[in-house]
Amino acid sequence: MEPNEQLYAFWLQLACGIANHVYLHLFTHFSSFREIYECEDFSFLNGKYRCVTALRDKNLDQAYELQKRCKSMQLHVIPYYDERYPKGLRLIYAPPAILYGIGQLHDLNEMVGVAVVGTRRPTEYGMQIAEDFAFYMTLCGASIVSGLAIGIDVSAHRGAIKADGYTVAVLGTPIDEIYPKENTRAFHTLYQRGLVLSEMYPGCPRSRMDFPHRNRLISGISQAVLIAEAPEGSGALITAKDAITQVRPLYAIPGALGDAHAGTNQLIKKGVRVATEARDILNDLSLSFPTKIHPEYLFSTPRIYAYGNQSPVRKMTNDPLFDDSPYPEPVFESPEPEPASAPAPKQKSPETETPQQESFAGTNAEKILHALRERPLTADELTAETGIGVADLLAELTILEIEGSVKSAAGNRFTRTK
Repeated sequence: MEPNEQLYAFWLQLACGIANHVYLHLFTHFSSFREIYECEDFSFLNGKYRCVTALRDKNLDQAYELQKRCKSMQLHVIPYYDERYPKGLRLIYAPPAILYGIGQLHDLNEMVGVAVVGTRRPTEYGMQIAEDFAFYMTLCGASIVSGLAIGIDVSAHRGAIKADGYTVAVLGTPIDEIYPKENTRAFHTLYQRGLVLSEMYPGCPRSRMDFPHRNRLISGISQAVLIAEAPEGSGALITAKDAITQVRPLYAIPGALGDAHAGTNQLIKKGVRVATEARDILNDLSLSFPTKIHPEYLFSTPRIYAYGNQSPVRKMTNDPLFDDSPYPEPVFESPEPEPASAPAPKQKSPETETPQQESFAGTNAEKILHALRERPLTADELTAETGIGVADLLAELTILEIEGSVKSAAGNRFTRTK
């Protein structure tokens, strides 16, 4: 990569923002960030994106500041055209312009990633089963991908670490932000033993869309997705939808009847593959990755019926690597003074406008609810009615469904419930 290519990547991200599907158009039209920077005519975008105005501003001052800050924080910076960029993200609906990482950066294109996701309010059963599945899959050559959220995500990361394997956490926050604070020790463990990734630069403005947007990255860098425990309306079901859209094999662990497992059981009723032991996933992966995935390393793995009280192999115990406790070291040590404030985007696109959380999200949600006030509409009709980009529209609809404000209707339409 030429010396200034990274700088042009920072410039582009500051101009167009986060999770903007303008990137797919730009990256298929140009072969480098330098070409995008030097371009003066963006008429091929047909005026769809407000960031076109910012793309004509070639000032690099904010990009220099961001580059300096990332260097001082010793971050891994992986722009789209970098050979280290995950191939699985190149053709998703809104590929990140840049990935930021901290920790052990392995070759993400060589790992066989299995995403393990679920609720932030799990049962003891759910945490136990997520840890065990991750543990056994890691023993057989897989790498575990999750979101480092409280609950199922942390349990999955813990299982991979206990198996002395590799695990990747994809954040829905800026790379320099630990959220929630209860996960401080888990973050530090991942910095040392795994990799933490985010598409959001240090100090990036936030919106309520950040967590739904990051789910496309969790499934995008994985070769399979496992839903370990998800109540109806769980955010983990967004990852399931992304997996289906991205044509990733999707599995669900069945559970007892009741609210705690309603989401996963509903996926199974709709035809998602059932996983009652890690081998179910490993056997499928070994067909595509015979030199990397070895189910034969396991003589047997615990089945679903064995989880009533505790794993037949290991009992869950407190883990000093992950359990909440004061951590003595700061997250980052910067040899140079930080800028007074993080660089802000020059111009926000309709897909990625990120003022403070409530005002942005409320605006799009209100547009959708207003459009649905008289009759059900399809996603295409809602896009035409509201002017919201397809990616953000679908993510917002998912949130509204989870909140109970909107539900799916016949004919792939959506209708208001209140």
